[in-house]
Order: sequence, then structure tokens, then C-alpha cells
Amino acid sequence: MRLAFRALAASVATVLLVAPAVTATGVGGATWTPSESTTTATDSRFLTPSDSITVRTDATWSPQQSEGLQRYIDSGLRYTHELNDRDGRLSATGYWATNHPDPAFDRDDDDGDRRWEEAEIIVGPYPPEAGRTYTTLVPYSRWHGKRAKGTCEWAWDRRRGHVEVLSQLSRDAFGEWQSERFTLSYESLEYPRADVGPELPETTTRARCRDADPGVNQSGFVVTFARPLGWDEMAGLVSAGSAKWTAFEAVGAHPQDELTWTCGGPFDPQLRFGPCRDLGLNLEGMTAAVGYLDPVAADQLRASDDVVAVEGLRDPLTDLLFSIGGLGVERPGLTINDRYWDLVLTEVG
Repeated sequence: MRLAFRALAASVATVLLVAPAVTATGVGGATWTPSESTTTATDSRFLTPSDSITVRTDATWSPQQSEGLQRYIDSGLRYTHELNDRDGRLSATGYWATNHPDPAFDRDDDDGDRRWEEAEIIVGPYPPEAGRTYTTLVPYSRWHGKRAKGTCEWAWDRRRGHVEVLSQLSRDAFGEWQSERFTLSYESLEYPRADVGPELPETTTRARCRDADPGVNQSGFVVTFARPLGWDEMAGLVSAGSAKWTAFEAVGAHPQDELTWTCGGPFDPQLRFGPCRDLGLNLEGMTAAVGYLDPVAADQLRASDDVVAVEGLRDPLTDLLFSIGGLGVERPGLTINDRYWDLVLTEVG
């Protein structure tokens, strides 16, 4: 089902996207997809006011669809909500939020132009409660990193395009979520052409054109915390050795419901939790982080009462096998397969 959004005019340096809800029923015609899905798009802020859109999907499952999904969950598959800018104009900022339980996030630059046109939220091994609304929030921006004269700078894309919504079932293959089943796109959100980009303030966070590289003696780790930590609390856990964090997850509440919400994104000491608050969350604190640690820092975290798990991302043999097999093995990025839900939270929701 392809349904277009009505876009209002954009003013200078402003992307104004206010669209009516678009609803799909019998999503994808599968036994495991939502029985109803409603997607909207609103203008939002990333670096400057109204430079982005936040794509919101509210999905519900009938008892039959929930039972159908449970059967796939029992086989090791996970429900995955995907957004894809088919025109490649916008770039997923990497920030996201959802009330789905035990989620993880991934984004992909399929054509290598340093724009993440594809964004996915992978849901944990819990079937949806029939009739309950599950929400995903994913911001896309017109800003993206672009190399110019040897440096990475922010670039603005003013062109029009569209973002499509689809569902898939994914399996964890050595830390990488690989799609095994998927639907055709069942919703399409059109966004308009914009005017010239606004001038960025000098204090704007630095653009990124590639993932971080490990430092000397550093390896990739996922760290799960014993309780939600404040930003400075978490940053102060490593006082010896070296750590280079790439992404975080945090939990909190949202006015929409009583469920536990998760928000995540790039580990940016300048933006901190700001993008999560912009998505409407009242945060308790950070529950997990991913990045590079040297052995001293990893041992210090293992000894901390505030940490319940310090787990390596992959071993060298796995990386070698992936490379020989032609599979893309990503560096520690934004996907955090942490243990907070099964080691810390005793009940879902």
C-alpha cells in the first residue's frame, strides 16, 4: 500500500512537514506483522530548528498476529521496524526512541554517500500485548557529513523525496542483525523540497563521515549498567586506561503510557541526552554503551558495582570468517545488543 503525505510549504531555512496520519491495515499480509499501523511525520530539530523530520509509527497487534509473531520469536527471529529513504536525500541522525521492549537500533548507508537512508529498530524476544499501541520515533535530518578539502563538514540537502515503512524478521548473526523475512513497503511519506540551509552556529557538534577507529590496544565492547546512570556518572566510571564510546542507550518514561521507553543514539558529549528529551522522554539514565576499551579500562568496568556485564563485540575469528564470506562486518556503531532487560529489569513494561 502506497499512501502519500500532504506537505505544506517550507519557508526559508525551514523544513516544515506537517502531515495527516496515514494508516495501513493488515500490514504486509503476513501472520506476524501489526494488524494496524499509523505513521505520521513532524518537523523537528537536530542541529537547527526544523532541520529534520521525526517519523512516528504507532502499531497494534491483534491476538492472532501476536501469536503468529510469537512463533517466529521462539525460533530466534526478532520483529524489526524499518524506515528507508528511497531517494537517499535525508540521513537518519542515529537517535531513536520506542516503547517496544528490549530494543536495538541499526542504520545503514547502502550506497556509500555518507547518508544513512535506512534505519531499523529491532525488538527484543517479547511478543506484543494484543491491542496495546507500540510506538517508534526516528528522526531524519537534511544535514549529513560530507568530506571537503580533507575534513568532514556538515552538508545540507534541499531536495524532495520520500521515506517508506516496512516490517521484517531479523536474526542475530554474530552481533549483526540480518533480515530473513520482510514485507513490501506499506506506507510512504513524501517530504518537500526545502530552501537553502541555515547557517550553523560555531558551537555545532562535529560532523562525522566515518565510524570511530579503535585506539592503541582497544577492542570493541558492549557495557551494561546495573542501574540507569547520569551522563557524568557513566563518563566517570573509567578513570584508568582508555575508552572511546560510540553509542548509548537510556531508559525513561513518556507521557503517552506507563511502559518503559528506551532512547539511544551517538555518544556525543556535547548533545548528551538532549535528542532523547526532544523526543519527549523523561529519562532515568543510561543503561548501556558500546565502544572501544583497552584492557585496563575493561577490567575497571568489570570491577564496578555499577556494571553488570562487559562483553566483547566479536572475536578475531568471527571477523575473519565474515570478511572471507563477503559479509559486511561493521565496527562498533549504534547497535547495542546489551543485557539490561534480562539482567536488570525483572518484568517487561
